[in-house]
Formats: sequence, C-alpha cells, structure tokens
Amino acid sequence: MPENVRCDHCEEEFTPEELVVVAPPAGDGELACKRCIEIMLRRAIAKLPREN
Repeated sequence: MPENVRCDHCEEEFTPEELVVVAPPAGDGELACKRCIEIMLRRAIAKLPREN
C-alpha cells in the first residue's frame, strides 16, 4: 500500500497517484493535487488580458 504524500500547496495528504508534479515555468517541481492545479489555472487565466 503506497504512503500518503502531502500536496505542497494545501498540505493535505493524497496517494502519489493523486498528485502531479508542477514543473517550471509554472512551478518548481512541487507536488500539487487537482484542486490546487485548478486554482493555479484559474489565477493564470484571470491574469490574461481581456479582448472584447
């Protein structure tokens, strides 16, 4: 049975299969759960210039 690993963003524990490595330039090789990745993507999209 695999050990639980902490998400580097929210500090909750997940199985290794539930985490993704966020590689540069988006991150520094830290582990992130899908909820934290969604938050990162929403923040990145919010920073994009709006074209009407």
